[in-house]
Amino acid sequence: MVSIRFPLSGQSTDVYVLLLAGQDCARVGCSPGFCCSKWGFCGNSPLHCGSGSTTTRATTITTRTTPSAITRTTTTTTQKTTTSGIGSETNNKITREQFDCIFSKLSEDVRDKRWQGYQEALSMVSFKPQNQNELIMFFAHVSHETDGLQTYEEYCGKSKECASSYEISWCGPATAEPGKHYYGRGWLQLSFPCNYNAAGQALGIDLLKNPEKVAESDAVAAAAGMWFWDANNIGQPARQGNFGATTQIINSLECGPTPQQTKRISRYQEVRLCFGLKRDTENLHC
Repeated sequence: MVSIRFPLSGQSTDVYVLLLAGQDCARVGCSPGFCCSKWGFCGNSPLHCGSGSTTTRATTITTRTTPSAITRTTTTTTQKTTTSGIGSETNNKITREQFDCIFSKLSEDVRDKRWQGYQEALSMVSFKPQNQNELIMFFAHVSHETDGLQTYEEYCGKSKECASSYEISWCGPATAEPGKHYYGRGWLQLSFPCNYNAAGQALGIDLLKNPEKVAESDAVAAAAGMWFWDANNIGQPARQGNFGATTQIINSLECGPTPQQTKRISRYQEVRLCFGLKRDTENLHC
């Protein structure tokens, strides 16, 4: 399988050229073995070869990929078009190639750990995005909240600057444990004693007494984020393509003309590219 990456920071030049060649694939077609998505990008993932795509099938093909070049032979091709939409359930799972694209700034070893933690988390909590919009927005918020999965702890919490700022349980009956801090941790920066308590009950872990566990395990960090997403029904506006409304639920303090919201939207646009989609232009702000 050829891994298609997009022109984000740290990506290789030759792959960037391949992407540009696929942006008009409805007119010029794709290389043998690749599919033209309905958004005009070439690729070989289910997202490219599924909804609204044109598939190029080769009767004779020899393809060799190296870091510097892609060599192909001449082939005879046929075209096949499918017509299901972006909301199709076949588009609600992330591939390893897409995951690597989103979190490309991580080292390979760390990215492997994060991916494995995600797989383990799926067995801890029922997390089933209902369409591609929801999946993309979830990972966009994860990327923003964790600085591209580079940290599981809020930076000001780690530095002790805001470590004691989250002791009050405004969202439910839960009392902070003496000496424990409840600043943002995990994939969606779980905060406040009440959220730690509720997440812990759902995951079968006492996170009220041991909030640090959210940042100590890749699986728990991911599972806590999935729990928060579902518990707050963030998937509903996400499925409708309303990114601004999802930001409103996660962190309303960013709403308005803030640099934080600008950065969050930028993360969202980057994640869309990793899924072979064009930049979004509607319902971005809250």
